[in-house]
Amino acid sequence: MNIDITSILKINLLVLFVIFLTSCSFIDYEKKPLDINEVHQKNKQVNFNNLDFIAYLEENNFDKENIPFKSWGIDELLITQRYFNPQLKTADLELKYIESNEKIASLRPLSSLGAKYERGDVGDPSDNFFKFDYTFTYETANKRLIRYELAFNETQLALLDKELIHWNLRSSLISNLTKYIKNQDLIQILKNKIRLQQSIVHMVKKRLDYGLVTKVDYVREKIKFNSIQKELIKHQNLQLNITKNLATLVGLSLEKFNLLAIDVKKTRDKIFSSLTTFFEKTDQGEMHSTAMLNRIDLRQKLARYAIAEAKLKLEIAKQYPDMTFTPAYIYDFGYNVWGLGIQTILKTPERNKAFIDRALLFRELEASKVMNFELEINNQVEELSLSIQKNKEHELAAKQSLASKDLIVKQLQDRFHQGQIDRMELEKEMFSLLDIDLEIHRATYASIELGAVAEGVLQNQLFPTSTNYNL
Repeated sequence: MNIDITSILKINLLVLFVIFLTSCSFIDYEKKPLDINEVHQKNKQVNFNNLDFIAYLEENNFDKENIPFKSWGIDELLITQRYFNPQLKTADLELKYIESNEKIASLRPLSSLGAKYERGDVGDPSDNFFKFDYTFTYETANKRLIRYELAFNETQLALLDKELIHWNLRSSLISNLTKYIKNQDLIQILKNKIRLQQSIVHMVKKRLDYGLVTKVDYVREKIKFNSIQKELIKHQNLQLNITKNLATLVGLSLEKFNLLAIDVKKTRDKIFSSLTTFFEKTDQGEMHSTAMLNRIDLRQKLARYAIAEAKLKLEIAKQYPDMTFTPAYIYDFGYNVWGLGIQTILKTPERNKAFIDRALLFRELEASKVMNFELEINNQVEELSLSIQKNKEHELAAKQSLASKDLIVKQLQDRFHQGQIDRMELEKEMFSLLDIDLEIHRATYASIELGAVAEGVLQNQLFPTSTNYNL
């Protein structure tokens, strides 16, 4: 009989082993060291002219006439950022990681399979004992479906997190691009001031040589020239810093980014034309509706509320105990015994109430955040509407100043040609009129900066782009 039992045991163990192998899929560990030098080299090799990127541009219907890129414009910068920016790649991985929770949430509880063989002492009713059992859990109240709902809502939140990262990177890119254009135009105004002041300094120097002016006059003009030159150098250095920021935001090394120039005039005209249309047609009620529909951060808060709802559902479902079943077969010296065990964890009403109350508070907290944020958005829209109105008044004043400047310039040139003023007086007057250029410059870029604010409040793509970059 012992031999028979041993044979039965071996057979059953073999069966268990086969079941174990078929129910498991073994994945080998693969070592993947991270070498920072390789990362550095890989980043340096990123290039907007590689074939994969060219194919990506064609797949996204980018203007074929501008492939490969000839200069940096708003479209070129945005699509390059979408492809190369490492933060977006990280956001993609984070989303995939959180999405994997959906598959895990839909899995059923683990089950177990076991076998046991024992030999008793001499004189016992049985010399040999063999047991086979299987354990599985039955979940009540649709807990598995609720867990999946919770994981799904967390995935939606992660998707919005990724979308907000993309939006913020896009906003930073446009902000730095407008800073670059604004600074470049200011550099040109300063160069005009330097050119005029240098001419004035030369003329004063000639007059000093002839004893027509004092050295104090010459030094005064020279100091003014040096001051403008220092201002120019400051803005040229600022331009280098902005360029570095742009390169980082698109995901390229500064060396690769500088292979192309930024088309300042084309980009500025395109942006200003688009924003002018927006400011002319703007309406506070429409802006509020747009913000309510588009704001990613509002949708994030709604997603967190949905997560709170799912967590409350799960806590309520946990009131109903799960059942663990353990059917078993025992062979004892020729006798066959079948058994069934049922086990559950009993929770007290106080424990259930404590967890449910916490989930209710969490849901109420998330609802409060939504209500508070809606009020904040409403106030932002109202403030934006007032700023747009004031900006229109500022623009009108700047246009009037420009018209006045053109008239004054014409009068000065006429007086110069008629011999009423000399060249130095003409250039000094022209130099002072550059202050109007600065006023117009401030008004122009105040409009563009307000457009950037409007984009942030409405989270609507106001700056002109010809391709949808998955936002």
